[in-house]
Amino acid sequence: MSRRLRYLSLLLASGAMLSAQTTGALQGRVLDPKGRPVAGAKVTLSGPSIQGGRNAVTDDSGNYRIGLLPPGPCTITATKEGLNTAKSQVQLGLDRTATVDLTMNAVAAAVVEVTEASSAVDLKATTSGANFSSEAILNLPTARDYSSIALLSPGVTQDNSGFKVYGSSGAENNFVVDGINTTNVEFGTQGKTIPQEFIQEFQVKTGGYEAEYGKATGGIINVITKSGGNEFSGDAFAYSEGRYFKSGNQHANDENLKFKPLLLENRKSEFGFDVGGPIIKDKLWFFTAYSRSTQNQESQVRVPGPDLGLKAPTDSTRDLYAMKLTWKLAENQTLIASVLGDPQKVTGDVRNSAQGPSATWDGVHKVGGTDLSLRYELTGQSWFVQVQASQHEEKNSILPGAAGASIVQTVDNTTGRNTGGFGRFDDKDFTRTNLTGSATWYLGPHELKGGFDLQTDKATIQRGYSGGQQVTYLGPYTGSDPLYQGSSVYSHYYWTVAGSDVNNAPSIIFNASPKHESAGYFVQDKWTVIPALTLNLGVRLDTTKIKDQHGVTKIELKDQWAPRLGLVWDWAGKGQDKIYLSLSRFYEQVPLDLVIRSFSDESNPTIFNFSPTSTTPNPAAGTSAIVGSYIEPVDPDLKGQYSDELILGAETTVASNYILGAKYIRRYVGRAIEDSLDVNSPLGDYFIMNPGFSQTGKQYPRAVRDYKGFEVSVQKKFADHYTWQASYLWSKLDGNYEGAYQGVGGADGTGQLDPNINSAFDEPAFMVNSYGRLSGDRTHQLKANGYYEWDFGFTLGASFTYATGTPVNRLGYADQVQPFPYTRYELFLAPRGSEGRTPDTTRLDVNASYTLRFSGKLGLRFMLDITNLLNSQSATALDQRYNFSGLDVGQTNPYFKSPTTFQSPRSIRMGIRFSF
Repeated sequence: MSRRLRYLSLLLASGAMLSAQTTGALQGRVLDPKGRPVAGAKVTLSGPSIQGGRNAVTDDSGNYRIGLLPPGPCTITATKEGLNTAKSQVQLGLDRTATVDLTMNAVAAAVVEVTEASSAVDLKATTSGANFSSEAILNLPTARDYSSIALLSPGVTQDNSGFKVYGSSGAENNFVVDGINTTNVEFGTQGKTIPQEFIQEFQVKTGGYEAEYGKATGGIINVITKSGGNEFSGDAFAYSEGRYFKSGNQHANDENLKFKPLLLENRKSEFGFDVGGPIIKDKLWFFTAYSRSTQNQESQVRVPGPDLGLKAPTDSTRDLYAMKLTWKLAENQTLIASVLGDPQKVTGDVRNSAQGPSATWDGVHKVGGTDLSLRYELTGQSWFVQVQASQHEEKNSILPGAAGASIVQTVDNTTGRNTGGFGRFDDKDFTRTNLTGSATWYLGPHELKGGFDLQTDKATIQRGYSGGQQVTYLGPYTGSDPLYQGSSVYSHYYWTVAGSDVNNAPSIIFNASPKHESAGYFVQDKWTVIPALTLNLGVRLDTTKIKDQHGVTKIELKDQWAPRLGLVWDWAGKGQDKIYLSLSRFYEQVPLDLVIRSFSDESNPTIFNFSPTSTTPNPAAGTSAIVGSYIEPVDPDLKGQYSDELILGAETTVASNYILGAKYIRRYVGRAIEDSLDVNSPLGDYFIMNPGFSQTGKQYPRAVRDYKGFEVSVQKKFADHYTWQASYLWSKLDGNYEGAYQGVGGADGTGQLDPNINSAFDEPAFMVNSYGRLSGDRTHQLKANGYYEWDFGFTLGASFTYATGTPVNRLGYADQVQPFPYTRYELFLAPRGSEGRTPDTTRLDVNASYTLRFSGKLGLRFMLDITNLLNSQSATALDQRYNFSGLDVGQTNPYFKSPTTFQSPRSIRMGIRFSF
């Protein structure tokens, strides 16, 4: 059996695991009073999150290592005949290695308590980021969704697609929950919602991560949910946030915003429970949780006309649930099964476009889904193995309400109003399946690890129009044929069967089922060259096949080799300080949006006639045609998109509880995937290519996104009732490429979430003035957060953020002399980022709570969260549209550089939690 297991571990060590870690590790030495190693000592680890305890035996050098350890407080004990028992306390962290050395004296007392804490500095890692325990999450002011915790970490900001890490866009992160890749399948954004009560520990990795982590050019969000324990415990909770707990919008009636919908109501409420405990003590644990959240909004139309004063409601209900079983099959085997769900249903004005009869805008928006995983863990004296199978599901559908489901929508092109039914609908379902495995082998000074990740992403898409078509009234006939004088001209748009003739093009609901097949492999070595020097060496390989709805491979990305090199030097030799260097390459995981938009083989007739219902063409009304059935050509030399990173930093421990840190960060895009106009094509074809590379891509400059940052930080470990951390970051972000999300122009700019096919390189005209400060450039950022616990049950937490503004552009139309001129206002009329900046922003959030303690674990906690305590409502975006005409005739937008969005007003959330 031993040989077979060792052989299995070696096989697994030849592959790569994308999924983030769900455990931590412990290491150290056992020494005698003279500092000599103690061989053969038994090291035992116990704690509320460890089933039945874990054991190790020291080697000839007195070293011990224990892996696959869940986060939480633990007690470590060392015993050996002839020596006393040594004991210490340690706090284990998610994906972190704690180091604890124990000293065993000659027998004089039963137990020697070692009060020296484990090193606060991870002496084996070059990773940047932060970990937050369930207690910290409870005491710090954050939103109810788990991803908001990442914003507490240095280097993390936010755009409309999610959070940005050191210059990346919000669609370049990887989200992992209980080892399940929950990243949004279509766009690469956050794909799962989890409330705070479900979480055991939250980790954000912002850089320097090892070869086992891939499929992200931004950050890694790694979360594990609670598992239960040998004692029953749980919570029942409720939260409320409403209109009466929120300050007014100071800018609702600004001149350039007075015609935008006015938010009249925004109520939020949530209730739920969580409970965990033993089914069989030390053998089988369970955890289950449920939360239902509702949100009720009402907006009012303020545009003068027939819809003035129209009130449109939007109601949302989301059910969140989690279940987990942890079964210790044997002393060295564990099986963990998890279920996570977050289905949400939104009804009402789901497209934020209320006008005309309610049947034209009242719809149903469904998102979320259920995730499943099964993980097997096998441990040996010097090795351990993990294998996990998982499935992630998500839905993203916008469907008509009952009133407008079967009625054709008519758009009046002369007034802009809609009548009839709901119009276009999309019903999209996504599934991701993963099989991952990894093996770790401790071999002398080496910690060898390898693994694999096999992943399939699938989409099932249905598109159509209520009533089978979209009708547009174009106005009265203006031609010369007397037969049609006084007639109304209509166009009809819908989906039809590929290959149809314009005179016989039936209306259908479009169906497509594209998919991606990807595989990842990694091997890495954490090599302790000498006690004070560690080298982290690794490499991963990712491959992806992008297949259309017919199963034909349209793009194959191979040879995506990503080397990782890290160096950690304990320069003082005391186990409390380090200087570290990290050099890394990260490849992007292409989301399904590209294959859906570029290879779905859609056929869309545009029929012109004089009938509001018929789809029979009439040449007198216009030239009817079928567009679509266009498959974007792919550069045969296409290669994967990647970013390179360099981090050089230092950390030192001061007064045992304080860590001072400083680091330099450099990140830049090495190669991008985008679609671009082939200027040599007579038909104006767009190609998917690497801008600046190969014969096709060299028609354009290389994609550049260059981030430089210098960061200083201080962190105070929790002790003496309080903890806090603060950081200052200076950074510069410039180039001609925003990334997977193109946020140039702010709220009224492009705002395009189409990874790898946005408009950044669409045409040569886009290259004029395109290099400069990018939209995520913030020169100065200051963050501080922490909390204090009083003995009588009161806790106060706070989070403060200051950030300088982002660059402003001059966007608009420009005179273009080329075969296929661009006809939108997205061109740079002045050098990128040269029109000043948005205002600086500050924000102070506060969390206050009071807990009444009863007998045992019984307690009642009253909670108050105040977001934006100072009610700062600075502008966060400006109108960057310089003109509205088809030619560059100067400024025609009177509101150029006027504010369009602001910080949300102060709001209050109240909550209550009963713990048992």
